[in-house]
Amino acid sequence: MKKSRFNGVPAHWAGVIAIAAAGAAFFVSPLVSVLLLFLYILLCLAACFFPRMQFLGPMIGRGSRGSGAVSVTFDDGPAEPTTRRVLDLLDRYNAKATFFVSGANALRHPDLIAEILRRGHSIGNHSFSHDPCLMLRSGGTLYREIQRAQQALSSLGVEPLAFRPPVGIINPKLDGILNTLGMYGVVFSRRAGDAGNRRIAGLGRKILSGLKPGDIILMHDVPPRYAADEVLYAEMEDVLKGIGAAGLKIAPLAELIGRPVMKCHV
Repeated sequence: MKKSRFNGVPAHWAGVIAIAAAGAAFFVSPLVSVLLLFLYILLCLAACFFPRMQFLGPMIGRGSRGSGAVSVTFDDGPAEPTTRRVLDLLDRYNAKATFFVSGANALRHPDLIAEILRRGHSIGNHSFSHDPCLMLRSGGTLYREIQRAQQALSSLGVEPLAFRPPVGIINPKLDGILNTLGMYGVVFSRRAGDAGNRRIAGLGRKILSGLKPGDIILMHDVPPRYAADEVLYAEMEDVLKGIGAAGLKIAPLAELIGRPVMKCHV
């Protein structure tokens, strides 16, 4: 087990300060004391939905602005036929991506995990079952979800170092768990709000609007729910074309953030 990262988590120190301030304020006004604690709790809740605040612990949300590059990432797969078609599309643009996969889907499609690696892409941990309410569960459940996904992927020859929380929400327990497992968290800075390919109209336009160097782009490699497959691939191709048209290159995530995303054992 790795050492605690108490010193590096702003929420911990803010909590100590909030309790001390509330204790001092109690003798002047109990209402002010309660208000200080309430504001601290509110800040912690907000930080769960905005992980790039770094308030609950380190969470990478973008790379260097001076890189002249962005990274493309895909969540929730692998899935047939979407992941394979996405891989073909990436090949056409000579682009390397990172796939944050669920452990359950990886075990369903070991051939796709092998194909992702064979084509030079990287793989991250996206929990085992992709429970959208995972961050509301106990610390033990969260640990098991991440570790179980690690075990599933290890059996397929890859050890992710990067974890992306389902639906991009975190909680105060996550930082310590990732530290224990020797991992780190990665979120994103550009997304289309597609709700896992349920709303893909305008996906390309939404992602490209305001795109900046260092951005980490989120898309999903699962079948679209309410549109034809070809609409999804056309939108994704618009993203890849638009990145080049904006004078940016597509860099592997490890290169953009300066940290390895995985260890490969195959």
